[in-house]
Amino acid sequence: MINAAIKLYKNSYEGLTKRIWLLSIVMLINRSGTMVLAFMTLYCKQLGFSIQQAGIVVAIYGLGAVAGAFFGGKISDRFGFYYTQFSALLFGGF
Repeated sequence: MINAAIKLYKNSYEGLTKRIWLLSIVMLINRSGTMVLAFMTLYCKQLGFSIQQAGIVVAIYGLGAVAGAFFGGKISDRFGFYYTQFSALLFGGF
């Protein structure tokens, strides 16, 4: 039973290129940082901000994420998904 599941898993991802695997790993690391967002309001309150001010910070982050997704889609249509994601992750690190 377990061997069949492992074989099915390996067969599912066998055809992916090394570039796609690298991109997936980098995106996993990048996305792991976004789980902090849920605690940002509590952290802002700890720093002395009001709940309303902390909510504004999270709302601005959300608006930026929506705008980034929109423009990222437009750029991806023009230059391709791989180069768009790679560039976004690279420059996001700076």
